Amino acid sequence: MPSEAVMDVATDLSERAVAALEPRIESFRAAVVAAEEEVRTEVVRRVGEESFKTEQALIELGPFAIGRIDPERFASLMGIGDTSLTPDAIDVLDRAERVLKGLGSPSVRHTVDVEPGGDLRDAVKAALARFGRAFGAARAVELARAGAFEPGEHGALLGALPFRLWNRAERRLAPPLVVRTRGEDCVPAGLGEFLDGNVALVLLPEGPTTPAPLARLITPGTFVMQTADPDDLMRLRGTGHPAVALLFDQDRPGQAYFTHDPDGGAVPWDRLSVVRIPSDDDLGRGRRASAGTEELAHLRAMATPATGEADPGPSDEVESLFGDGPDASVDELAAWLLSRTDLGEE
Repeated sequence: MPSEAVMDVATDLSERAVAALEPRIESFRAAVVAAEEEVRTEVVRRVGEESFKTEQALIELGPFAIGRIDPERFASLMGIGDTSLTPDAIDVLDRAERVLKGLGSPSVRHTVDVEPGGDLRDAVKAALARFGRAFGAARAVELARAGAFEPGEHGALLGALPFRLWNRAERRLAPPLVVRTRGEDCVPAGLGEFLDGNVALVLLPEGPTTPAPLARLITPGTFVMQTADPDDLMRLRGTGHPAVALLFDQDRPGQAYFTHDPDGGAVPWDRLSVVRIPSDDDLGRGRRASAGTEELAHLRAMATPATGEADPGPSDEVESLFGDGPDASVDELAAWLLSRTDLGEE
């Protein structure tokens, strides 16, 4: 069992990591709340129209029909007050509203705990899929509004939506995650598939890891950081790129500290700022020593200027792909989350 002091440190680091991501969290939450309010308004309006439609039918039928004719069925047959939404479609809107209301609550945690011996990638995948319910609900609403929602084909949209099925607009609205794991389970190489759009991940390993677990995730358009200083995480607020950061629970000589900022320059060594690369003597021994050596070799290679032609670095196309940062999500909500028309955008 971890000591009380160790648990206090872990809690403090987790709280500081969440605080660093707060603007991104609030952007996602505001988007979901706005969507929920729009759906709730739609549900109330539709239910009100149904009530009005029945009243109109009673007026049309007159007193003689009371107790003899079903006014709701009559209204449906005659098209009185037709809203083009079936009761099933209104039910979809109601269910989507509940999904959005739950995900927009301030009590929703953006922290993920990896079970001892568990898979880091699988934990992140599952957490993102749970948050993806917001996007599935939005798609379901659009289909219901268009009269195209088929329970057998589209019912899964009201459940978890895997990250691989999110389109570009949805990835720009991605929620951030703080992931707590044991040091020996911190194997982040498989997280690359999630580093797209506005995704931001902060890893909090408890105990020693290999020296540079994130080195393999460095790509021209991804913000990558390893540090033992929680204040460094504030840089995640300023980047407009997908981001992954690792915050060590204490300073150890065998850890590499660096930041890769896509906006830092046109070539890898300009984008990469290395504070410390451990020596071979600092690596120690063990079953993961060879992996640590490979990580450091990769880090050194990227930090060393080449003698040949320079890498052209991130292009305008790459810049446009990753967008303008977390604040863009709220502004785009009204235009996309519930009003977009191209549900098949990739």
